[in-house]
Amino acid sequence: MEEDNEKQPWYKSDGFLTIICIFLPPIGYLIILSNKKKWGHDRYIDMLAVATFTMALWLIKFLPGEWGTIIFLTGAAIYGVRKLQQRMKKK
Repeated sequence: MEEDNEKQPWYKSDGFLTIICIFLPPIGYLIILSNKKKWGHDRYIDMLAVATFTMALWLIKFLPGEWGTIIFLTGAAIYGVRKLQQRMKKK
């Protein structure tokens, strides 16, 4: 995979695409979906996961009132509880 990145121009590198997915999720989705057949499964899934996560956070800001805060805090609480459960299970 590193060899593929060295042969590609800078605007097609994983780092640049990750930045696009973080700051401009809809454009990141378009880039990812248009390159689905060109990339391997692992690279496609990695980029799609980043774009999906940031798109979810990006869409929260369009919710009316305090719903965005409620959903964000609920998601953070669920994540925290699951991490705590995993740590307790390891002990």
